[in-house]
Amino acid sequence: MKHILILAALDTKGNEVRFLKERIEEYGAKTILMDAGILGTPLIPPDISREQVAEAAGSSIEKVRMDTSEGEAMEVLIKGAIVLAKELYAAGKIHGVLGIGGSMGTNLGTAVMRSLPIGVPKVMVTTMAAVGIVVPFYVGTKDINMFHSVADVAGLNRLTRTIFANAAGAVVGMVNAGLDKPENKKLIALSTLGTTEGAAQMTRTALEKAGYESVTFHTTGVGGRSLEQTVTDAIVDGGVIEYSLHEWVDRIAGGLYAAHEERFEGAGLMNLPAVYVPGSTDFIVEGPGCDRFHGRKTHMHNRAITLYRTNRAEMKQLGQELGEKLNKSTAPTTVVIPMRGFSVQDIEGGDLYDPEANMGFLEGVESKTSGNFRVKAVDAHVLEEKFVQAVVRTFVENARFH
Repeated sequence: MKHILILAALDTKGNEVRFLKERIEEYGAKTILMDAGILGTPLIPPDISREQVAEAAGSSIEKVRMDTSEGEAMEVLIKGAIVLAKELYAAGKIHGVLGIGGSMGTNLGTAVMRSLPIGVPKVMVTTMAAVGIVVPFYVGTKDINMFHSVADVAGLNRLTRTIFANAAGAVVGMVNAGLDKPENKKLIALSTLGTTEGAAQMTRTALEKAGYESVTFHTTGVGGRSLEQTVTDAIVDGGVIEYSLHEWVDRIAGGLYAAHEERFEGAGLMNLPAVYVPGSTDFIVEGPGCDRFHGRKTHMHNRAITLYRTNRAEMKQLGQELGEKLNKSTAPTTVVIPMRGFSVQDIEGGDLYDPEANMGFLEGVESKTSGNFRVKAVDAHVLEEKFVQAVVRTFVENARFH
């Protein structure tokens, strides 16, 4: 029988947790209750006490109660809860997680959920689900289901009973519906934006014919973080093909889709074969009429987004910084460059066509080649079938010699 870990402060959410526990067990699963309350008395007996949680963090509940703020106290309990939850999961004792609370409870529950692998069912019943500004912080790169409580998590009534029962049903349904065995194929991570999607589409088809399966991420900032997460979590086990290095351009120039600091390091860290294409690096993403990029070539993507052409210096910096990252890899790695254009708009007659600027990337990446990766220039546009064939062929070669 599957077990679900319930995370909450049982001194304030005990009655709600009791209801969830009863529903989960009615639906055919077992529960493990972890208490992260601080001051009051638990309203329902926990399976894992707040004392145990504090001790797992290297502290004690008495010390926690002496912290100067509730935020500092909760951080200690979060640390301990993560340690215990990871131990339970590693031992096969939990198969899903359900949290319940307001901002403090959501901070606790989602922190624990983020520490567990993608694929473990995660449901957070929260008053914060509709507060868009904080949801990205709570969810991060993990598959956390933010279940809107609609009303405050403060008592049982005809509304909250319905919401809580639905949440209990959702987590039980997920733990019972999970796939027991993954597909017996290596999984390849692809990155793209709409401006290189045609190349990614052809690549997915080619990889399928070659016996792989693939998962695609759009490089909008969070997409790159998610790609790296699946790589470092060992969900992606076959390699990486990046058709869009755009997020690092936005990091350099201050665009909307800026990358995190560890971008392009996961494949090397996990010793996976990789191919990197400077697709969608011919532009910076910003709002319309951005004064910082006045005078540059532009393309209106939609009413909210304008694409501003990158210059040679930015492209050279991209090549240099990518090269520095790839030099850390010991797995076969290749940068494949489409010499006739980097996106759908970077083509002769297109709004962002500038082959001179693109040469900055080649100059920059070649200056950092030290033997840990190769550079291959192809006389084709990124969206040409000829170029995609070169990319796939290069990746398969890298994987064969890995």
